[in-house]
Amino acid sequence: MAEVAVTVRGCRLIGTLGSVLLAAGSWSAGALPFGVPDGVWAQRSPAHTVLGAAASYAGLVLLVTAWWRLGVVLRQGEPVGPGQLRPVLWSWALPLVPGPLLFSNDAYSYVAQGALAGRGWDVYQLGPAALGGPLADNVPQMWRDAPAPYGPLAVAATHAVVAVTGEHHTVAAVLGMRLVALCGLGLIVWGIRRLAAERGSGSGSGLSGSGAGAEWGRGGEAGALWATVLNPLALVHLVGGAHNEALMLGLMVAGLVAFRRGHWVLGTAVLTWAALVKVPAAVALLCAAAWSVGTMPDRRSGWLRGAGIALAGLKALVLGVAACGQGWGWLTTLRGPAQVYTVLSPSTDVGRVLGLLSEGFGVGTAAGAIAAARSVGLLLGVCAVAFCAWRAPRTGPEYATGTALLGLVVTAPVVQPWYVLWGAVPLAAVAWRLLEGAGARLATLGLVAMVLPSGTAPTWAYALAAITGASAAAAALVAWGPPGLAALPRLRLQERGSVRALARTRR
Repeated sequence: MAEVAVTVRGCRLIGTLGSVLLAAGSWSAGALPFGVPDGVWAQRSPAHTVLGAAASYAGLVLLVTAWWRLGVVLRQGEPVGPGQLRPVLWSWALPLVPGPLLFSNDAYSYVAQGALAGRGWDVYQLGPAALGGPLADNVPQMWRDAPAPYGPLAVAATHAVVAVTGEHHTVAAVLGMRLVALCGLGLIVWGIRRLAAERGSGSGSGLSGSGAGAEWGRGGEAGALWATVLNPLALVHLVGGAHNEALMLGLMVAGLVAFRRGHWVLGTAVLTWAALVKVPAAVALLCAAAWSVGTMPDRRSGWLRGAGIALAGLKALVLGVAACGQGWGWLTTLRGPAQVYTVLSPSTDVGRVLGLLSEGFGVGTAAGAIAAARSVGLLLGVCAVAFCAWRAPRTGPEYATGTALLGLVVTAPVVQPWYVLWGAVPLAAVAWRLLEGAGARLATLGLVAMVLPSGTAPTWAYALAAITGASAAAAALVAWGPPGLAALPRLRLQERGSVRALARTRR
């Protein structure tokens, strides 16, 4: 146990150093605002930006390595409790809180939408460009004229933040949005631990079973925390980027906890409110409802439960929209993000290839091919959600929600790296070992590397600095790696050898 404590402590220290370096680099290489009176996050010179990029990528390598090695400890079945991981989480997350945005400019759009709502303007009719000034200038060009693509609860949260900070204090407002994200992160921790403890089964499959449950139960809570909130993808995007996915996922997990504990009315309300942050959370409500109905003892009870959930969801929807005060215009802007092309969307990529071929052979247009491929992708996504919801009574609502949302992300017309968290968070609560395999971890690293800390395209100097910083951190890890992690496998082999020798002596 002492050796494990040293190992976890070593991972914590490496990850904390990485988080500090990443945060320090963000002050010159992050997503800095333009033209704001708050001089704290000022634009830096090109030389400072290069140094910040080197520091950021050195920190990112350290953070990812610490997370990877911590996963190795958990995979080996060592008795690491969730109490040991809470200090790790806050040591890795808190250094990112006071710094500029990382890996995305989206939070500037949130602040602008909150300012629009504060002026009493319709955020589902007007884009941030209507504000003018620094607030509009900091919004990415593609979103300046676009109405808010988020639900009314997300807009209400940003409205509340801007009401406190004022719309002329962009830095303070962004920090307020980061505090909202931390609240969502806290909800995720609370919910994941309870789902993992209460489920206690489903090693890799999500299905119940005594043998599988016993195998999965070893380190289940710690493993679930490792796969979710300690995941670098969650840290850099939910905390560093202050994305509203943190609030959506926190409410989603809390609603699933309520369903698991038999409080289906409360669970329905909370999951409905999660969908009022971002609509994909409605998949969790569908899967939880299917599970709740499917576990009823007879058909009549199932129909009554289904009707009750539908009625509770409708009431929660109407009350939530009324309380937010943004009206129903959000239903007309849900397709806004689909206007953006992202390389991570398979359906869009297939459509582009088909578009090139169709234009080359003169049988169609690129736009038509992309639209057709995206439509097919959406249809496949809907089918995947329906299939997972149908199996929810056998797999459980968490597993069904996780697989359904992952299927929806893969087939969506627009995919951002942090969208993977939609499915990974509920899935990790009951099947975290699916997310600790080498393939899943490598995919996580690839997604982390997809976006730059500045949220913009790289320059040659920036790329060279990033490679230099990452290489320096990797070399330092090789030269001065923590002895506890290297010694642990040797100790386990020595213990096994001692056991075998003792057995031979007894024979």
